[in-house]
Order: sequence, then C-alpha cells, then structure tokens
Amino acid sequence: MTRIRRNPRAVQWAFFPARQLQAPIGPPTPIVWSAFSDQEQENLLEDLELWVDWLVERYRLDHRVVPPCWMRHGELVEELSALHLAWQSAFASSATADSPLNWHEHFAVSRQRVADWVSRTGCRPDAHREPHVHGGALRGASGEERADE
Repeated sequence: MTRIRRNPRAVQWAFFPARQLQAPIGPPTPIVWSAFSDQEQENLLEDLELWVDWLVERYRLDHRVVPPCWMRHGELVEELSALHLAWQSAFASSATADSPLNWHEHFAVSRQRVADWVSRTGCRPDAHREPHVHGGALRGASGEERADE
C-alpha cells in the first residue's frame, strides 16, 4: 500500500484563501458617502468591493444575502460599509481580545438586515433590477443622483 504524503504548506494554502486584504492598523474612519465626489465614491467602492468579495467567499454568502449588484443599491452600500467599518475596528491591532467575537454578533444581525434589503430589491443572480427613484442611488457631493454601472 502506498502512503500519500501531504505537503503541509500545500494543505495550508489550499485551506486558506490567497491573502487579499491587509490587516487593519488603526481606528477606521466612517464613510459619509454623500460627502464625496463621484470619483471619490468610485475609489471608495473599489476598496469596499475587495472586502465584500472576501466576505462573500469567506462566509459562503449567496446572492440572497449579497447579490452581485449590491453596489448599485445605496442601502446595501451603506449597510456593507458599516459592517466593513466594524470589521476594521474589531480586527485592528488596537482591538480588545473579544472584539472579533463581538463583530460576529453584529455580523449575524447585519446579515439578516442585508437579506431583508436584498429581498426588497427584486434582484436575482442573473438580473439586476434598478432601484426606485428614492430607493438607493448614491448621490454625488452636489446632491444629484448618479447612475452606477
């Protein structure tokens, strides 16, 4: 009988996803989306998208919790942004030992809120449904509604 030897490093890398995020260092700053220009919002959304992609993969969230078009719904951007802020705070080098556990408690509650918002959007994995007039478009610094692509 041939015994298969496993390379411990290969097992480790197979188990843990490739490093994509950097560990938070200091206290995070809340994002007031309407205070930023369209270009600044785009840049902030790119950063948030990296974290949301990690979150969806790490916690195996499906489209009923975070749809592919989440960034086109202001209410989901706000909720996920707040969740990201709490995550940064919980995992920062200055966090207390129980902060990650507290974050997971907040995550459980937030996940339900996000799922409720998603159910109202009518979006499906293969079909985005535009929000109603007051339903969640991001607004630029000048206050006008902007179309997300």
